[in-house]
Amino acid sequence: MKSFKQTSYKVAYCGIICALSVMFMLISLVPGFTYAVPAVSGILIWSISIFINYKWALLAFASSALLTVLMIPEMEAKTVFIAFFGYYPIIRDKLAAVKPGFLRFIIKLAIFNAACVASFRVLSVIIGLDRILEGMEFMGDFAKYGLWGAANITFLCYELCLSQLYYVMERWVKPKFFKRIK
Repeated sequence: MKSFKQTSYKVAYCGIICALSVMFMLISLVPGFTYAVPAVSGILIWSISIFINYKWALLAFASSALLTVLMIPEMEAKTVFIAFFGYYPIIRDKLAAVKPGFLRFIIKLAIFNAACVASFRVLSVIIGLDRILEGMEFMGDFAKYGLWGAANITFLCYELCLSQLYYVMERWVKPKFFKRIK
């Protein structure tokens, strides 16, 4: 078997991951998985960045985002996938070069909050703001800020999980995977 660096292996791996990502997005039709499934689909695409490279991962994100728009009826799930979860794990690796760590953290939070605001605006136009905040009337205007705070806390947890998963991928999965292919 030839090296993994051949284009045919890269195309096959990216195709499989894109198909898995889009098919996994179908689970977002189940209530409660609207935001978790795009996060996991983004992690699947992130594996391309780890095993192949950054450019192939961005190409795979673009193709899976297009397929998600065409095939997935759940508007919220595909919006948060395209707005943040699909590309963030890929660019997260590039942000590791930013020094000092505090500036890198501020940039990551800014990217996340910009994606939150953009996706909230898009969803409020498409779905309607009343439907998004349905069931939160008792909180009044604080519902938006409460959701935003909860989203930032969730982002911090997601960031922690990505850092741990990156360690596992680099230390355990990648050496065993490439050892068998060569």
